[in-house]
Amino acid sequence: MSVVLSRDGQDLAAEVTPNGEGYVVSIDGREHRVEGVFGAAMRVRIDDRPIEAAVRRQGLDLVVQLEGRTYVYRTRDPRAPRVTRRGGGADQARGELHAPMPGLVVEIMVEEGEVVEAGQPIVVVEAMKMQNALTAPLAGRVAAVRGAAGSSVESGALLLTIRPEEG
Repeated sequence: MSVVLSRDGQDLAAEVTPNGEGYVVSIDGREHRVEGVFGAAMRVRIDDRPIEAAVRRQGLDLVVQLEGRTYVYRTRDPRAPRVTRRGGGADQARGELHAPMPGLVVEIMVEEGEVVEAGQPIVVVEAMKMQNALTAPLAGRVAAVRGAAGSSVESGALLLTIRPEEG
């Protein structure tokens, strides 16, 4: 799978290929062998070097916490044209949850009209053989659900909208 990771205005081309018990990850032409436990808490070996990191989705962003530092990447399909999109903050303020990369919707854990809390897992999307729980960007009521479990989504596709509760 190919993906573009953007950080601080710079794009990194990444290619992830399954290989035995792990993956070969090529970032801007440099290949790395990655093996280990993948998910929100990752314990991996990258080129035989042990690494522990926490990884989570936040809107369209991929947030990586490594050795006391936080790195925020925006992911996109390299086939998608590079266009200026609404910022993640604006999407979150509007209560929009977008697919962070192309994948398969595994589960939608809420229904229209349901009240959710900020940070509550609400959609599970599978990409690169990993299931990612996407969380509510804000507290409120689910206003619209797009798509269904089992459907494919493209990077940036709107999955659902949450309307803040007025209190």
